[in-house]
Amino acid sequence: MAGYKREVRQGVWRLEYQLDGEKYSRNVKAKTSTQAEKELAKFVTEIEEGKYTKESKIRFVEFAQLWLDKYVRPNLSDTTIINYKNQLNKYILPYFGNMQLSKIRKLDIQDFANKLVSEHNLSSKTIKNYIIIISSIFQKGVEWEIVKDNVARNITIPRNDNKPKKEREIYNYDELKQLLECLEKESEPFKTMLYISIYTGARRGEVLGLRWKDIDFDTNTIHIVQNKIRKENGTKIKETKNKLSRKFSVPEKLIEQLQSIYNGQDKNDLIFDVYPATYTRQYSKFLKKNNLKKITLHDIRHTNGSILAAQGVDIVTIAKRLGHLPATASTYYLHALSEEDLKASEKLNNLF
Repeated sequence: MAGYKREVRQGVWRLEYQLDGEKYSRNVKAKTSTQAEKELAKFVTEIEEGKYTKESKIRFVEFAQLWLDKYVRPNLSDTTIINYKNQLNKYILPYFGNMQLSKIRKLDIQDFANKLVSEHNLSSKTIKNYIIIISSIFQKGVEWEIVKDNVARNITIPRNDNKPKKEREIYNYDELKQLLECLEKESEPFKTMLYISIYTGARRGEVLGLRWKDIDFDTNTIHIVQNKIRKENGTKIKETKNKLSRKFSVPEKLIEQLQSIYNGQDKNDLIFDVYPATYTRQYSKFLKKNNLKKITLHDIRHTNGSILAAQGVDIVTIAKRLGHLPATASTYYLHALSEEDLKASEKLNNLF
């Protein structure tokens, strides 16, 4: 069969071709029969050279679910899965969800990016993250032969001059002292969780991943070896963010606080049976109730490092304590406690 064409309405032609028992068809625009004949010839060549992809009627929302199930869940982390789902549900699916994947054009995606500025006032960095997700979806569509092109490539990320770059917030000495005074009135386990965040600079998941056996009451040390993270249906325990454990000295005040809530629990038990987002909500409510400056739990981590730096502790020791080693100090990781680490703990212990 050489191919067949017929005019279905003025200026629109139906092209048909059969190869190895499989039928192919496409509608094209052509003003004359001659133009339609040329389109038919190109159509036949595409099919015979294996370059033709059947136009799928699958909707974006349906393919996004396939992308999650067949690519994201088997290959990416639990935290990434949750973040992708949240981003899809917040802006992407409301905009593209019911559109046919094959009908979405580059201009549609550019319009979406522009509206994230004009209607939602998102930063350029955040918009870029949304476009990366859409591009990943279309790329899998190409690889799985659902669509011909990744139309989300080379989208111009619009600037948002009304959204200045967020500066990192930290507490100064007086602000942190005020927070600690307010914290004295709080109940457990929140009080102890925030004490650990302040005095160690540990990440949220690292605080919630601590077990009683990670606390050495005799030597005033804490050993951070694991991280509690969110997953789609609860939480899970995994290695720390950089997959390195760290052991360091902590102020006596923190050890005393931990001793006050220890009642002979099994050493393998987690100290806190708290969902990560619950800790964050409790912290936000605490700040609001006490009219304290609003900074994130992650900024509490940076506050710890900044105070140590202001007290003269060297950057390598600070980086080791926080588990965020600079590239030049990556080989400086020690399991044994250094003299500088003990000095760092003493400085924290005497601050308040």
